[in-house]
Amino acid sequence: MSARDRWTQVMDAAVAEGLLTQAQAADRAEERPWPVVLLTALGAWLAVVPLVGFFGVLLFDVVKEASGAYVIGPACLLGAVAVLRGRRMPLFVEQLAVPGLLVGGCVLAFGLYRDLRGHYASAVLAVLTLGVAAAVPRAWLGAWLGALAAWLTSMALMSHGWSHLADGYVRWELHMLLPVWLGTLFAQRVSGPQVALALESMAAGWVLSAVAGLAASSGMTFLAGAAIGGPLWNFGWQGEGLVERIVSVMLATAGFAWLGFAWPSARRLAWGIAALVCVVLAGVMPALGDLLLVLAVCAGTGRWRLASAAGLGAAWVVGAFYYAIQVPLAHKAVVLVTAGAVLGAIAWLMRPRRTPLAAPSQGERHAGPSALVPVTVALCLLVVNIGIWQKESVIAHGRTVLVELAPLDPRSLAQGDYMALNFRLPPVAARPSPNAMPPHVVVQVDERDVATPLRIELAGEEAPVLAPGELRIALTAKDGRWVLVTDAWFFKEGDAARFAAARYGEFRITPDGDALLVGLRDTALVPISP
Repeated sequence: MSARDRWTQVMDAAVAEGLLTQAQAADRAEERPWPVVLLTALGAWLAVVPLVGFFGVLLFDVVKEASGAYVIGPACLLGAVAVLRGRRMPLFVEQLAVPGLLVGGCVLAFGLYRDLRGHYASAVLAVLTLGVAAAVPRAWLGAWLGALAAWLTSMALMSHGWSHLADGYVRWELHMLLPVWLGTLFAQRVSGPQVALALESMAAGWVLSAVAGLAASSGMTFLAGAAIGGPLWNFGWQGEGLVERIVSVMLATAGFAWLGFAWPSARRLAWGIAALVCVVLAGVMPALGDLLLVLAVCAGTGRWRLASAAGLGAAWVVGAFYYAIQVPLAHKAVVLVTAGAVLGAIAWLMRPRRTPLAAPSQGERHAGPSALVPVTVALCLLVVNIGIWQKESVIAHGRTVLVELAPLDPRSLAQGDYMALNFRLPPVAARPSPNAMPPHVVVQVDERDVATPLRIELAGEEAPVLAPGELRIALTAKDGRWVLVTDAWFFKEGDAARFAAARYGEFRITPDGDALLVGLRDTALVPISP
């Protein structure tokens, strides 16, 4: 009997005796350390790339034919599965089969999507992926294939494809992934150890794919949306949106009820209040209920890695609530601050209380850390007030200059509580770089205080003497380009229609070129009141 067979018997016995859960046994199923597997895999995959490219060029015309993809694809899959199922196969040779698995699947997918409708092709590939995952006794590969199968199942069920998630709605197809996962967990409890271990890795990948889809359906989370853009949070309160909220509440309630059944310590009043707060949040954020259910089930069954992933997805959804354009910003603040205060108070009350063995004497106590608190607060207030004083000085003593706005993409005009700005400036040849001195734009100001940009002066170039009526204004680096002070103007929610008429930016300019945007004006140069 090989070492791997003996190890499998030990794991099976541990699961049968209740000493290990299926998830813990699956974590221990790989007898090779993962860094060794990863490094060997990288070497094998790099070695096989030229070979795959050679056969790709050689067999390209065959694959394009009607039946070529259905011969080469399955042949690659069967060969790769045979290698991966080998008990005593060297690790390097084993990893050579993984690219073969990928190539065979891609070739077969090419033929299926070419000859069938997308839904049917995705369904066939999902079933085939699950079959390959069941046939290959590798936990890490089973997790990846399980995730791929979940994604393909969603593609088969979705009427508009996976890209429809960008509309900002939880798709019902994502909800349907969870019952399949829960059914897999039940099947593990009634099946033998070998089947349970095989299902564990596939179920893990499946639910991770569902968690990622649910997070993506909520759009970009807090700060990430401002940095890299993304769909806005757009769940409604009527029709399908209301049904989704009700389902979310039911799923979150079921998750916490099950957790109370699995954990007797979770039946306390404080836990009940925390669960109630989370259920309310699930009603406000429709994607949250599914993730709370996954989090509760994984925590109750000891699947802590999956629970961490579900918790991260839940945090993503809560952060995405910031971009809920149909909810006023003040209402969002009340919801999040109230929920955070209640959960924080519960966490503080339930914190473990430890009694020190011996209290330090009066001479051993250090006042240093306590004294640093007021000093830090004073320094922060000093820095903030210096900045405020500088801005007020520019507003009070700077010259008023109006700079025309360039045409804007209507989709970027008003995004919740701000509008994107783009001023008419000459192109800047140099791009921002670390420690780079900012260039200046030279403008000619007429009697109406309207500025006409003339030229860009780069740092280090000899600056000519300004003519009468000319001003030199420093540019600011923002998102990899030079802008005039800022590229956005924030306003109170509900005022988008008034600020849509803006045609000029009102600046205050100091003699040394510092500028501050203080307002916007319409075509008649009339200020738009905030």
